[in-house]
This record gives sequence, structure tokens and C-alpha cells, in this order.
Amino acid sequence: FIAEAEEAIARIENDLPGAMQEDRVLLQAQLLMARADYAGAAVVLETLAKSSTVGTYARYNLGIAWLRSGDNERGVKMLDEIGKTPAASEEFKALRDKANVALGFAALQEEKPEAARGYLERVRLSSMIANKALLGFGWASSALSEHKKALVPWQELTSGQREVGDAAVLEARLAVAYAYAELGAYGQSLDSYKGAISAYEREHVSLNQSIAAIRGGKLL
Repeated sequence: FIAEAEEAIARIENDLPGAMQEDRVLLQAQLLMARADYAGAAVVLETLAKSSTVGTYARYNLGIAWLRSGDNERGVKMLDEIGKTPAASEEFKALRDKANVALGFAALQEEKPEAARGYLERVRLSSMIANKALLGFGWASSALSEHKKALVPWQELTSGQREVGDAAVLEARLAVAYAYAELGAYGQSLDSYKGAISAYEREHVSLNQSIAAIRGGKLL
């Protein structure tokens, strides 16, 4: 509800005390990013970058804003600092993982697969976004024509130990089949494609059941 959030923020006439003002500015920047005004968000976020309370979040969002506005050099530098900074709490470890995943996929888009692998290797396997990091590491290896190495993270994703409906896990099923084909293992590739089709069909059924349950008031 972007418009409603903007309307609520606009009702505040004066500066708020301390941390509440910083939260408001951070929210304003996030709303600008939601509107794809990344340059405008970057200007707002620069005022918070040195904050002792929300500074790390502001720097993360600032790095993302710079990347998406085309200022890759500053964006990569900012996120790289966060991605290498020791973190004491789970909250900031998770933010560090997010920074490294963002760096990894930005490097993939710039066709720098070796750099992408370096960033993605920093992500903890226990992280909430480890699946996306494993997927990206596989694509980086594939871009380097190291298809056997690409299979390692992709097979980890499809081993059955991770959430079967996760987007990265579903994509990895297709990626495994692709890697086998690139290696000339066409029988394994065909079997993997068939397995991917079955997995997508099961997920399709599951989604439809969830939709029906929500519409019927059975799933809160």
C-alpha cells in the first residue's frame, strides 16, 4: 500500500524525536525505491549513512539505490564494505548476507562470474537467503563453463533437504538438467527435465489448493 504509506508520512509536519525521525527518513527512502526513484532515494539515504541506530540499514539501501540508478562503482563499494564487516547479531549477519547476494547477482549481470562467486561464497549456508546464493554460484560457474562445479550447489538445492517450493530450488531443477546437457549427459538431462516438470506440477497443485483455501476462509 505505497500510496497509503506516503499519505501517512505526509501528515507529519515537524521533525520527530531522535530515532523516530531516522525511521521516518528511512521509510521515505524505501517508498522512493518502491516508486523506482533510486536516485532520489540515494539523496535521502546519504543523510542517514552515519547514524548509530539505522546506519547499517541506510548504507545497505544506499548501496542498492546506487546500483539500480546506474552508479555501480559507489554501489558495489558500499555493499562490499557491509559484506565484509564482522557482525555480532543474527540481524546484521542476515543483512551482510543480503549485501553479498546483491553483489553476486550484480556481478553476474555485468558478466563478471568470477567476482560473483567471490561475493556469493561469503554467504552462510544457514542464511535465510542461502538458496539464492547457491543458485547464483551455480550460474557463475556455468558462465565460466565449469558445469561440473555448477552442479554442486544446484544438486544441494534439489537434494530434498531444502524447501521444495522455494523459487531458487525450483529454478535449480531446470539448471541441473541444463548442466547435464552441457556436459553431454543427455540421459541424465532428460530425467532431470522430467523431474523438474513433476516438481512444477506439484507446486502448481499446491498453489491452487492454497488459493482455494484462502478464498474459502479456511487458511488465515
